[in-house]
Amino acid sequence: MDDKVRRAIVEDLLPLYNDGLLSEETTRWLEEEAKENAEIQQLVSQSQQPLPKVEIESRIDHEKMFKRIHRKLSIYQIIFVAISFFLAINTSILNESFGFILWYTVLGLVTYLFYKDMKTVFLISFPPIFVWSVGNSITEYVHGELIDVTWIQFVFDTGLAAVWMSLIHYAFALIGCVIGLLIRKLRDEDD
Repeated sequence: MDDKVRRAIVEDLLPLYNDGLLSEETTRWLEEEAKENAEIQQLVSQSQQPLPKVEIESRIDHEKMFKRIHRKLSIYQIIFVAISFFLAINTSILNESFGFILWYTVLGLVTYLFYKDMKTVFLISFPPIFVWSVGNSITEYVHGELIDVTWIQFVFDTGLAAVWMSLIHYAFALIGCVIGLLIRKLRDEDD
């Protein structure tokens, strides 16, 4: 066999030899060739040395990239929560609509899935309805729609009505929040 051919065969077999995947017969042949030929012996020793690792510097600033990604996600979250909030407020019981049952549940679900915090669900669902209810009662009082009502009775009734109205809306947001919590638990179990 020609030396060039032998060298080519040895070069082809070296990766398998280094990984210990050659048959015993082929391994013996390769080792004999290495003993007989200094050039092949040098190839065998070079192939067993690890290649130098070159550090490749990234031109991308990962911190800036992740900040931009988080900023974009935050904007989308705010938009989705704002849309849910808008739909929930527009379908509020104060507008004589019972669609609030669905939309406050969706608001609670979306808010909890995005922020993973029950306090945020409370803050988005309870205070706005409370303020709106109080404002609605004050408007009715100022326009004279409430006749023969004392100031103390008005304040008490307004506060009580606002709390009840807010609690009703918050209850449905809380149901959505619990649904979101269950979805997260199921998703965590799958991982």
